[in-house]
Amino acid sequence: MENTGKRCPGCKRESCAGCGIFQKLNTNKQLRVNFPEGFRAEPGEGLGISFDVGTTTLAGMLWDLEKGALLDAETAANPQAAFGADVISRIQGANESEEKLRQMQRLLVEKLDELARRMLDRCASGEKGKENSQSKVKRAVAAGNTAMCEILLGITPKGLAKAPFTPDYRETVRVRGEDLGFSVLQAVELTVLPPIGGYVGADALAVYCYVNHMEKERSVLAVDIGTNGEILLQKGKEKYACSAAAGPALEGGAVRCGMRAAKGAVDMVSLRGRFPMEDIVCRVIGEEKPVGICGSGLVEALAALYKSGVLDHTGYLRTPQEARKAGVSERICRRIQAAGEERRFLLTDKDSPVYLFQEDVRHLQLAVGAIRAGMEVLLKKADIKAGDLDQIYLAGAFGCYLSMESSIAIGLLPDLPEKIRQAGNLAGTGAAMALLSAQTVREMERESREFVHVELAGEKAFQELFLVHMNFPPQNGTVMV
Repeated sequence: MENTGKRCPGCKRESCAGCGIFQKLNTNKQLRVNFPEGFRAEPGEGLGISFDVGTTTLAGMLWDLEKGALLDAETAANPQAAFGADVISRIQGANESEEKLRQMQRLLVEKLDELARRMLDRCASGEKGKENSQSKVKRAVAAGNTAMCEILLGITPKGLAKAPFTPDYRETVRVRGEDLGFSVLQAVELTVLPPIGGYVGADALAVYCYVNHMEKERSVLAVDIGTNGEILLQKGKEKYACSAAAGPALEGGAVRCGMRAAKGAVDMVSLRGRFPMEDIVCRVIGEEKPVGICGSGLVEALAALYKSGVLDHTGYLRTPQEARKAGVSERICRRIQAAGEERRFLLTDKDSPVYLFQEDVRHLQLAVGAIRAGMEVLLKKADIKAGDLDQIYLAGAFGCYLSMESSIAIGLLPDLPEKIRQAGNLAGTGAAMALLSAQTVREMERESREFVHVELAGEKAFQELFLVHMNFPPQNGTVMV
């Protein structure tokens, strides 16, 4: 955010780098997209729709192609969740039988059609207007991870089911909507953007499209944190990409009290007060009774428990007696409970309890270790240190809601707050750029072939770095043994 004399609506400073507070106010469904400097939309006719096809969430944006103006936006949960919450489950399901693949494709197509219908209905007046607006949609673009794009196209993702994990389509695919079963978009030419390689899909390519326009040939790392963490590194003309199988823990999955960011979810956790009165305080979405904890809350909970001394640097959840010896306040010590043969920590109150279990901490450490190790492997490949990077982009809707301070405290991100930019849904922005510019599509097609795709499973350094980064980094320069 440039210093324009106006105060940031988040932190109220006159100049900030797009702080986390600002990003939390900057919601995903806003009718504004910030294209990179230098991008120019190519005027067209009628309407167009850009889709970001995620494993968990689907997002669509309706555009006036002549003016390059955003008219409406809509999101929905991916209905394929019935076949599994993570991308591996979807791949297994699609490979199980042709019938199951068709079911998954139909659910996805129907939901994308529904998103289109909602946006068009809001932009039309009366039945005649609806018909006219529907007929004005001339083209659509879809970007998603490799598996989602293949299922959308009705391709069995065989190559993603086993090593060396290769995509089953390589180039841009253009197809009429009716050929995939679309109704609202049956007459529309749908362009499905190409993957980079393996699990690094068209959504990652769309992220790079934005980053490349912003940074040209500078040294930049872009990370989309999620179940399948996609990591891109540009060093001059060199380009590297990998995907880190982090699992669903950071998004609330595989955690006993985990849930999506919805009403009743704890989304912020912090320490309040000074010793000996220090305690844990939680914020709940919708200001309702807490029923669970979402990804941003989990990251902050880990950081708060580590900072207070409840967790040691290995992620071990101390007993109340051990915590007292480590200097933890009595109020926080009383939150540590025995649950059978394991321990848990009470984050909220006894009337509406939300717990973090020792097993949950381990799942979160695995996710943190995988993503951070993936970053470090690419940095080693390019022979560059994190401190020498010009910029680190934190992409994706989830990245907007992460606390920078907490993410650094648990080692998810390198300790370079001045270089980290929480950039939002860059995959959606990149897909929109492809919709509005044929030149951009050609550039993306070329760039998809310029990346060195790094398969982490075959990298010896990955396992070593993974074990290192499962532990939390030292606090205040303290050496951990």
